[in-house]
Amino acid sequence: MARHAGQRRRADAVADPDRRRLLKAGLGAAGAIAAAGTLAQGSRASPVVLDMTSTGPDEIPRKPLGRTGEHVSILGLGGYHLGTVATLTEAIRLVHEAVDAGVRFFDNAWEYNGGRSEEWMGQALQGRRDEVFLMTKVCTHGRDRKTAMRQLEESLKRLRTDHLDLWQIHEVIYENDPELHFAKGGVIEALDQAKKEGKVRFVGFTGHKSPAIHLKMLAHDYPFDTVQMPLNCFDGTYRSFEQQVLPELERRGIAVLGMKSLGGDAQPILHGVVTAEEALRYAMSLPVAT
Repeated sequence: MARHAGQRRRADAVADPDRRRLLKAGLGAAGAIAAAGTLAQGSRASPVVLDMTSTGPDEIPRKPLGRTGEHVSILGLGGYHLGTVATLTEAIRLVHEAVDAGVRFFDNAWEYNGGRSEEWMGQALQGRRDEVFLMTKVCTHGRDRKTAMRQLEESLKRLRTDHLDLWQIHEVIYENDPELHFAKGGVIEALDQAKKEGKVRFVGFTGHKSPAIHLKMLAHDYPFDTVQMPLNCFDGTYRSFEQQVLPELERRGIAVLGMKSLGGDAQPILHGVVTAEEALRYAMSLPVAT
């Protein structure tokens, strides 16, 4: 989901067998977690209560999305890298392979690759929209309602759908973001309007910088359905979202969406510190929806 140049080069360089190997690793890790229900040592979160569903032995398990009543696949498809592949044909193939393998959670954002990520995902999901739980993010950075609603209309057009399953505020990373988001005319008003108009089913926010900022957002007691944040085996070493934010989300019944499960740009995997399966096992052992 990140947008660094190094990740862009890596996405372009990944070969088909590697994609399949990672998917198989995810399936294996998902199955192991479903069977074992382990929790990372030292975590302040509650022990994992496994409530997974699956339509077959080889399909990726699904978990409850907080209090929404929805279930989503424990593995999701990130929209950023989808927009970096060489061709639309390749993007469509990747989306179809993911859906066929049981991936049901699809992530995107209005600003990813200048809109190409949403456009390609929208084309790839033609005829299969009802098979997935579709999320994109509003990227106002100016935090105003009007800009947010304009972006929503553009996202819906690109994704070729009349509604989003989940709409999240992108990159809540600055100290004054919470007060600006909740100010009169701010993006929170856009979330309310979009839900009222039936264009969005659920709402949330994301951020990858500071657990304290996440907690400031939550302190406003807005009924967020989801919160997205980094969760990986290195998180506990600095500004830990797992230790500081995860317990609060559990207390509130808000669905947790984990990102950067491979350590951000997968450098730990490239250097042999951990394997992709080990990293996924750790992330999946936490009480996350996906």
